[in-house]
Amino acid sequence: MSANSNYIVKPVDKALQVLTLLAEAGHELSLKEICTRVGLPKTTVFRYLYTLGFHGYVAHNGDADLYRLGPRSWQLGQSAQQYARLLELALPLMQELRDRFDETVNLGVLNRTDIVYLGMVESRRALRMQATIGGRDPAYSTSLGKAILAFLPEGQWQAHLPATLTARTPRTLTSLALLAQDLSLARQRGYALDNGENEEGACCIGAPITDAHGHVLAALSVSAPASRLPERLVEQVAQAVMETTAMISQQLGTNRLEENKPNQNE
Repeated sequence: MSANSNYIVKPVDKALQVLTLLAEAGHELSLKEICTRVGLPKTTVFRYLYTLGFHGYVAHNGDADLYRLGPRSWQLGQSAQQYARLLELALPLMQELRDRFDETVNLGVLNRTDIVYLGMVESRRALRMQATIGGRDPAYSTSLGKAILAFLPEGQWQAHLPATLTARTPRTLTSLALLAQDLSLARQRGYALDNGENEEGACCIGAPITDAHGHVLAALSVSAPASRLPERLVEQVAQAVMETTAMISQQLGTNRLEENKPNQNE
């Protein structure tokens, strides 16, 4: 990302400098050490540390009056590593799926009430569906989002809905009861369908990807103009999507097992 000083929020920038310093130090630091290294007054740094600590990104050793990274920072790092591994495993299989149908394949993760596009392999056709990496769409109106919502533990999917289900198109499910029925159907058949609910004229078929523990981590979808995905092809594409997500899930589980395998040389 290019830096434009007009858009940088200085307090956030300084707080991130403090967090980066703690990450790179490799050991606990005193308030005085942090102030010296970042060149800020004690009162300012203390407020940053207190705020970061409130959110779990910094931990305070009260006995020694020293600061270190908190559990939320470690969780953030693990999540980034997990998603990087997911993308690395998924991309070759996404390319195979794209080549099979010559339609766009998307990879997305759930973030609060939205789907965030983590990866995409575009169709080679002139008329094709496109998404922006890092872009967002509501989870309730996309096949990616519904594939994840449907496979969350019982009763959790409602927490990932906005207060109002706004209609993106005339086909968007804006009734909680209808959405619940649709998610139930997705659980039964193993995939979710977005038939013009997020974008008019588009048809998307998504299935969940699970981690090594069987928890839903992400989703994969094939997106195409609805005219190229008639009802007779939906089941065929859905089966291919589910086979692909099963392979990715299996590889994620295998990698986790390999990482946790004891070293025979130790």
